[in-house]
Amino acid sequence: MNVENLPDLNPPQDLGDVHDPSRPILSLAVEKDGAHRVAAHAHDRGHIVCPTSGAYWIVTPEGTWLVPAGFALWIPPGMHHEIYSHGSVAARILFIDQACAGQLTPNGGVVKVTPFLEALLERAMRYGNDYEADSPAARLAQVTLDEFADQEFASLFLPVAKEPRLARVMRILIDAPGQYAGIAELAREAGASERTLARLFRKETGMTFTQWKTNLTLLHSMERLEKGEAVADVAHDLGYASPSSFGYMFRRRLGVSPGSFRKSS
Repeated sequence: MNVENLPDLNPPQDLGDVHDPSRPILSLAVEKDGAHRVAAHAHDRGHIVCPTSGAYWIVTPEGTWLVPAGFALWIPPGMHHEIYSHGSVAARILFIDQACAGQLTPNGGVVKVTPFLEALLERAMRYGNDYEADSPAARLAQVTLDEFADQEFASLFLPVAKEPRLARVMRILIDAPGQYAGIAELAREAGASERTLARLFRKETGMTFTQWKTNLTLLHSMERLEKGEAVADVAHDLGYASPSSFGYMFRRRLGVSPGSFRKSS
């Protein structure tokens, strides 16, 4: 799908640019039908994007995240980002005041939403945005931020490269994630040695070639499973010898089987 052809939606600038430390969290419920896109923008507040159904892709200058239902993405204050979806999405968006954003990492990242964090996010939405300092809503906001900060990031990030040869290889893999099993053929496509290409992956992304390609595979598989595609078909198309080998990778990275993820989506 060509992202540029998706219907554009206006970024929610009002809540994202409110400066009021007495209200650490301002929330917004979003429901959008069909494929859509929010053009690149930034907010003074950081924000947490948490789909309750469907999935969002978030594109930043550093790379791309996939955020399906059951996960939440932290976007720090001032980070430019573009949001798009290939289908309908319902989501909670929580805007975090700059004075409180320092409790969270200065880098973006996706966390799996635990039952406790889910309950906190839901309650924060119910309290709304009209509350006073030291009120139950303000105290809940602090607990929510503490709990979010305590979560470990999931491997749902795909760094991008600026080096031309590596950028070419990444584009080849993104366009056909199951076609290339190893680095040798890709090195020839890039006009570089295997050793040089491996060094560029580590230098530009902080990952090995295998780690980056596994992340790419995971993101593609999650998107397809979220659409309801069969596990066996996804495994085959992504180059896995069997559904069981694909399932092992999926469970090791996300803690759930591909079938369970597909059902929950």
